[in-house]
Amino acid sequence: MKDKTQKNIRVCSFIALVLCVLWVVFEVLYFVGLLTGKGGVSEKVEWSENNTIKVVFFILYFVSTALIISLCFKIVINVLKGIREQVVFPQSNVKPLLWLALVSFIYMLCWMNQPILHGVIGIHLQGVNFIMPFFLLFFAFMYKVAADAVEENNLTV
Repeated sequence: MKDKTQKNIRVCSFIALVLCVLWVVFEVLYFVGLLTGKGGVSEKVEWSENNTIKVVFFILYFVSTALIISLCFKIVINVLKGIREQVVFPQSNVKPLLWLALVSFIYMLCWMNQPILHGVIGIHLQGVNFIMPFFLLFFAFMYKVAADAVEENNLTV
């Protein structure tokens, strides 16, 4: 791999890590705001009505957010390790990319239905709920093909 390409990938990876850290900070502030009514959220969650639905939704939203951020971290770290080992497509990223596709569906579903926390009951589905996970799944399978090809190429040399 060329030095310039490696440098560009490293720079993009570090930018991605910084963005993930910022995402964590903003999400923590958002979740604290949902619970307290502070931190930029106009109203806190009223837990007296439809308590079970709100608790399940809040847990799904919180867990899917944490999982998607941690998967992004893992993928970027694996890319950086792969560059160090001169592997363009590390095989260790295939499973996290597949999980990212699944978790992104849950995350997008929760993100689109945040009004549930404020008393609006009903599930809203939009195209983005399906398109984003589909593209991530497609990318994961294409990545798997590339990782397998690189591995096979390394074995034949």
